[in-house]
Amino acid sequence: MEQAIERYVRTGELRTFFNQIDDIEPYGPSDRTGPGVADLDGSTSGQHTVDVLIWPSGTYGEAQRRTSIVEQIVGQNGGRVLLRSVSARRSYLRVSVSSAGLDDLLNNSVVELARTPPVPFLDFRDWRDLDISTISRSEVASEVVGVLDDSPESAHPLLRGLVVSDESLGPPTYPWQQRGTHGTEVVGRVLFPALHEELRDALPISAIGSVRVVRILEPDPARPDGAPRFATYAPPHVLVEEAIRHLHGTHGVRIFNLSIGYAEPFNDLHLGPLTETIDDLVRELGLVVVLPTGNAPADLSARTPSGHHIIADKPDFFFAHEHRLSEPGPAALAVTVGALALSGAPAELPGRVGWQAAADADEAAPFSRTGPGLGTNSRRANKPDVTHYGGNLVVSDTGNVVHNDLGASLISTSTRGSGGQIFATVNGTSYAAPAVARVAADIAYAYPDASGNLVRALLAAGSAPTPPAAALAELHRRNRVYGLGLPDVDRATTSDARRVTMTYDGEMPVDTVQIHPLPIPEAFRQGSRRDRVVSIALAFDPPVRRQRREYLAGTMKFNVYRDIDPDELAEILKRQDPDDPADLINDRRKLKLQPGVNTYTHSTLQLRSWVGRDSFVNDDETFLIAVTHKAQTWARNDPTYEHQGYALAATLEDRELATADLHQTLRQQLRLPSRVRLRA
Repeated sequence: MEQAIERYVRTGELRTFFNQIDDIEPYGPSDRTGPGVADLDGSTSGQHTVDVLIWPSGTYGEAQRRTSIVEQIVGQNGGRVLLRSVSARRSYLRVSVSSAGLDDLLNNSVVELARTPPVPFLDFRDWRDLDISTISRSEVASEVVGVLDDSPESAHPLLRGLVVSDESLGPPTYPWQQRGTHGTEVVGRVLFPALHEELRDALPISAIGSVRVVRILEPDPARPDGAPRFATYAPPHVLVEEAIRHLHGTHGVRIFNLSIGYAEPFNDLHLGPLTETIDDLVRELGLVVVLPTGNAPADLSARTPSGHHIIADKPDFFFAHEHRLSEPGPAALAVTVGALALSGAPAELPGRVGWQAAADADEAAPFSRTGPGLGTNSRRANKPDVTHYGGNLVVSDTGNVVHNDLGASLISTSTRGSGGQIFATVNGTSYAAPAVARVAADIAYAYPDASGNLVRALLAAGSAPTPPAAALAELHRRNRVYGLGLPDVDRATTSDARRVTMTYDGEMPVDTVQIHPLPIPEAFRQGSRRDRVVSIALAFDPPVRRQRREYLAGTMKFNVYRDIDPDELAEILKRQDPDDPADLINDRRKLKLQPGVNTYTHSTLQLRSWVGRDSFVNDDETFLIAVTHKAQTWARNDPTYEHQGYALAATLEDRELATADLHQTLRQQLRLPSRVRLRA
């Protein structure tokens, strides 16, 4: 490279290549310092075990040369090589090395990364051969979840009594295929959200809530892997609609999980009837429906349909068209879930040298399909809504993909549990979605009067990016992979002295603005050098029409204002042209929320936040949330669309607050708007 740069400077050769480079940044020891290395004690004279990843080399000979450099550094520092795997694309060494030797490695240009060896979240020896007689199960009350899937193994000892009903609405003569594994595995993820931690720590197994199942899936006899298909006695959208209406009308089920995704990415120009049906049902019945983004395949050589390698080309493949989410994932009113890796390490077995998990822990799983959903804004954020744990893939030392590694995969209940192995390894967004359905059900149980919109708003308010998501600097790219982040039940349902959430759950006339007071206590406003967060989540459920370019009948947005009288704000908003995206207030009175308001133009679930260390000592004790609704041209003057239901969840968080108690100060819900402005 140095010789090439010299030729370019001296003669102008290679300018076609070098003229495309905007900037060159140094890659130094801090860039090569991977997970765990910073925590090693550099003062010790002992040895450290680290994994060393060497830069891709192009040829096997070059890979051997670079590997020999690393081995020489290790040997010169009194260390030794424990594991060795060398190829042109991926060269890996596990070494035992002194602190001085580790410093030399971190300063060597052939080294891409050094890290402590990854450890599986759960050792397979802790669960694979467990005897059911050694396991105790406790039950925690919560909202029932309606599961539309294959029929589960209700006789499984851990599922017994928790599958309240398991029905088929098909004709009595329909020849169902023999039950597959998918339904049992999905139900296990709904009922046992803490299973991995409990198995790892040898704790009693906690079952949360119960499920009601309608069978709409069965194994596909044409697929050797037994992948599920829709039952063939009715179209998919009819199967789903009949099942949802039955469970809601007969049993009052409000939270649904459909671990269903088509095999191909959705077409931007046309949404299918299944997607539209789900959206119609959410609005009509006030439901929460949770869907996966769908799974993008990887071939035997660990390449995606776009030709990217799931390790070497990360995260580029997430933004290829072939990786876009599949229907019904684009459903605008549903909660769409992408998958994270819970474990970032393969199972530790003899002879496995150089096996590598495709994703690190808390990073997006390589099969997780990505956004955006339907819309026209190129930087829109409207799918996925959130992410949860869905498993991982592994690449062996020969470069082959491994789909169900015992260390990197998720664990759920097995169909053999009634007379054999209790648990099974699973991977896919199908298993991330039911974990989010469980969170939504817990929210609905904590707030039984909450609308579906409020449940979604609290789900968003309780979500936060995992560290790998936060490391993806470009916000619109992060949103397309991770959505709003990983939801947490406690954050969604509880307040404490340092973090409090206030809510509104109601409706507004279409094409209006409503102003909500947001109390900001003095203890939160005053003081400096403390990180503070003001975040607002909004959820709404407009009608949809898939034959329209503007799929949503209406859009909503919000801004937060301070140090302004409500009457003055109302007068200013009266002058705002609803078709003009520029806000008439752009000074310090408008809180600078991130991301920008236009990011969520096409989203019915939004979360925007202000994070800073500034105080608000000169501001009023009440901020104002202005919520704006705008109907699309095709929906205006529609007598069936005169009001829009919506919910807000406004959160104040100050973890460094010393003495005051936000929860005690704000022991009320934000229920009523202070102003309503109708447009002419």
